[in-house]
Amino acid sequence: MNNQLQATRDYHSVIERAAMDPNFDVDKLERLVAMQEASQQRSADQLFNEALSKAEAEMSVISTNANNQQTKSRYATFARLDGEIRPIYTGHGFGIQFNTEPMGEPNVIRVVGMLSNGMAQRRFQVDMPIVTQGIRGQDMMTRTHATMSAISYGKRALEIMMFNLAIGDDDDGNRAGGSYRPPAPAPAPRSMDELTDPHTGEVVDHVDPFRLEMHEGQTWAAFIEPLQRYLKHCRSIAEWDEWRLLNQDLLLKLKETKPQLFRLFEKNIEAKHEELTK
Repeated sequence: MNNQLQATRDYHSVIERAAMDPNFDVDKLERLVAMQEASQQRSADQLFNEALSKAEAEMSVISTNANNQQTKSRYATFARLDGEIRPIYTGHGFGIQFNTEPMGEPNVIRVVGMLSNGMAQRRFQVDMPIVTQGIRGQDMMTRTHATMSAISYGKRALEIMMFNLAIGDDDDGNRAGGSYRPPAPAPAPRSMDELTDPHTGEVVDHVDPFRLEMHEGQTWAAFIEPLQRYLKHCRSIAEWDEWRLLNQDLLLKLKETKPQLFRLFEKNIEAKHEELTK
């Protein structure tokens, strides 16, 4: 670092002396400036790559926490992924800025991510489809919700690319790969202000979105009550959309078979949705 600073000072000195010499060739001065800028960029890129390598070395395999019903596969939500790696990449001086860009296609949105550390930055992008209907052609969300969902999935894809992340099967939180222990049954929360981890049963402040399962003999009320609880504790509209998207099949079935219960469910979470969209 000291050698790089000294080299920069030397370049500055040469350029200053050249600029003060009326007989100095302007073309040569421009080349000197270009050489200095190229040298500074190489130094910035080197420091960027070194910091990125150190950050990646601290990032473990991200465990999955959600199911994709259309592809019958599991994945890690953006909330899970970013929650795991944010303390690491910020600890190494990195920041991420996300944005969107207009596309020629009406049902596609480009999500852009800029990874920077104050000295250099890299641009990443991914084009995401805006899907409002399920594979059977039924409406599953509004265009606004579908757009926010596409952005959330795009941000997830970009972070995976930025840090070369690996996504693996959920091992019940045993990230070192230890022996599997069956999850403890989750006790019933005492109020709508209390959340419990679905795997450990511990009282927590937040739960990442996941797909709830309907078991044989389970009532619709037993499905709706926890989902309603999770939605009321959402921290962002993107997280809200993830919960709805992951559980869309069961919600559609509820709407078709128990319309009154579905309307009651929608009414109970309406205030929280308005709060998140303000």
